[in-house]
Amino acid sequence: MNDAVYEEDGFFETIWGKIFLFVNPFLIAALFIYLLYLIVIPSKAFGIVAGGISAYFFPPFGKESVIPLVVSELTRQNFYTPLATITLVAGTIAYVDVITSYFLLWNLYIVEKIPVLGDWMRKFRDFGAQTMKEKSWIKKVAFVGVALFVMVPFQGSGGVGASILGRVIGMNKYQAWMAIIVGSFSGCFLIATLSHYLGSMVIDIFESSMVQGIGTLAVLGIIFIILYTFFKHRKKMEVEGSD
Repeated sequence: MNDAVYEEDGFFETIWGKIFLFVNPFLIAALFIYLLYLIVIPSKAFGIVAGGISAYFFPPFGKESVIPLVVSELTRQNFYTPLATITLVAGTIAYVDVITSYFLLWNLYIVEKIPVLGDWMRKFRDFGAQTMKEKSWIKKVAFVGVALFVMVPFQGSGGVGASILGRVIGMNKYQAWMAIIVGSFSGCFLIATLSHYLGSMVIDIFESSMVQGIGTLAVLGIIFIILYTFFKHRKKMEVEGSD
C-alpha cells in the first residue's frame, strides 16, 4: 500500500504532533473570529457576517446563497464601500474553506475510522495513489480540478468536499490545500462581485419600473434553476460513475 498521501515528518508523527494538528485549526478559527469582531464595526455588521459564516456550514446553504445574502444586507445597510463589502464577505467565506480544509487534510485519518465511509476512503486512497504514481501528469489536472471544484457553488462548504476529493485522487495535502485556497478565493470574490453589482442593478431597475424589476428577477431565477439542475445532475452522474 502506498502511504505517500498520508506521510508526516518528525514531530507530527508523535502523539503531541497529532494533537497539535487536531487542535490548531480550532485555535486559528477562534483567533480569526475574535479579530473579525474587533475589526468589523459596527457590531450589527459583525452579526451579519457571523450569521453568514454559521449558515455556510449547513446545507443547502453554499457560496451561491450565503455570499449574495450577506453582500446584499451589508450594501442595504450602507456600512462600507463596495470594495470593502466585497473583500470582507469574500475573504471571510473563503477563509472558512481554508480552515476547514486545513483541519480535514491534516486529520483525514480520523475520517477513516468512520464505518463504511472509512472503507470507501481507504479504497480510493490506494487507487488514487497508484494512479498518480503511474501517471504523474494527472497532478497538474488534479490541481486545476480541485480548484474548480471549490469555485463551483451548490455544494456547501467547498473546503470539506475538495479536501476529500484531493486526497482521494492521490494529491498530497500541500497540493490539495493550495488548490483549495486558489479555488476558494477566486470563486468567493467572483460571486461577491457579481452579487454586489447585479444586486445594485436589480434595485435600480425596480426603482425605475416594478414590472421590469420583476421580469429581471424572473430571468435571474430561471438562470439559477438551470445552473442548479445542471450541477446537481452532473454530481449525480459522477456518484453513479464511481459506484
